[in-house]
Amino acid sequence: MPPHVFGGPEIPLDDALRACGRPVMAERRPVLAIGSNASPAQLVRKLARWTRVVVPMTYARVSGLTAGASAHVSRPGYVPAVPVLSPGASTELIVLWLDDEQLTAVDRTEPNYHRTRLPASVTAELPGRGPFICDLYAGRHGCLTGEDGAPIGLAGQPELLTGLLAASPRLARLTGARTAEEFVARARADARLRDGVRRLWRHEGVVLDQPELTARRPAAP
Repeated sequence: MPPHVFGGPEIPLDDALRACGRPVMAERRPVLAIGSNASPAQLVRKLARWTRVVVPMTYARVSGLTAGASAHVSRPGYVPAVPVLSPGASTELIVLWLDDEQLTAVDRTEPNYHRTRLPASVTAELPGRGPFICDLYAGRHGCLTGEDGAPIGLAGQPELLTGLLAASPRLARLTGARTAEEFVARARADARLRDGVRRLWRHEGVVLDQPELTARRPAAP
């Protein structure tokens, strides 16, 4: 058996999961990770309170979908990621393979999203295995758009928030923020301000709803 990259022996993934006392791959649900859910540290934060954090993560080639900016502000004061339909786009995304306990725990942490299966216009393929059925967390609030009406692509928070403040004097006045750091601090401390920002974006017409993503469809079996 060839040596593992970290110096130990290679073992089949199912054997590793059994050794941890966790469900094997056939008993897990694949879920595309858009944004912070692709971070191992974020998964630990979300899951450690509820269940053991043993989560296989793989890559998939996804066509027809990209990551954009959700039209709401999260409790920590950030503008989170949201899946955005993008015909012709092709990108590599992380897939989380969650067991039933983990799936319930992650669902509980996503009040601004609902889990649904991929729409027909989006395909996901595992390297060497072809297309497969999976879920994703679709945003409930739509995605933010630029002056041209096209969805804003996901960027780092400093860049994203600086751009949003520069594009909307009313957003700057509402938040009293001149910098991304001030925006985050003030939004984190005030739930009414977060809700006001969400309503302002609607009023300014910079929100694109995506019925194909947000329509309730049964999650993958």
